[in-house]
Amino acid sequence: MVSARRIIVVIAALLSLGGCALQPADEAGAPLVERAAIEHFEFKGRIAASDGQRSANGTLQWTRQNGYDEWTLLSPLGQIVAQVIGTPQGAVLRTSDGRAIEAADVDELLPQMLGVNAPADHLDEWLQARAAPGARVIETDALGRPVRISDSGWLIDYPAYADDTAEAMPRRIDATWGEVRLRIVADQWTPLP
Repeated sequence: MVSARRIIVVIAALLSLGGCALQPADEAGAPLVERAAIEHFEFKGRIAASDGQRSANGTLQWTRQNGYDEWTLLSPLGQIVAQVIGTPQGAVLRTSDGRAIEAADVDELLPQMLGVNAPADHLDEWLQARAAPGARVIETDALGRPVRISDSGWLIDYPAYADDTAEAMPRRIDATWGEVRLRIVADQWTPLP
């Protein structure tokens, strides 16, 4: 006959193993810090994009608040090159030559603005070093922050963070998909209420 004490010890061991199995980890099994999503923010940074034939660079300003997205791309000299406004009702791209292109959502217009086919619905996750739904964290650093994420064929690398804390935002993001390269250097990250 098994003693009650032995049953309790076995149950406690199983529960502790179950807790370990639920701990988030990268593909190598290293612990992963759970990063809370920032839903409303202002972002400003430098961006460089190339597809193996064409390349462009400038400054990206992005504000997201209450279902409203405003993306502004500025030339290296500070002139507005293009702007995308997204709302729950649709999106519009305005170019420096005065054209306005309408679409159902930002996903259709952002590639025209950036010059590469980056997934708009995942870009906020990339900027926050969070794995979007369906993405995988491949590698983490010593603080549990993502160093590499795989997302829908893209590899997103985080070679630098803003500081040495686990909660720090990425300072630099390098995303690649075949010949397509997208580099973003964050200059300012401001959470909004």
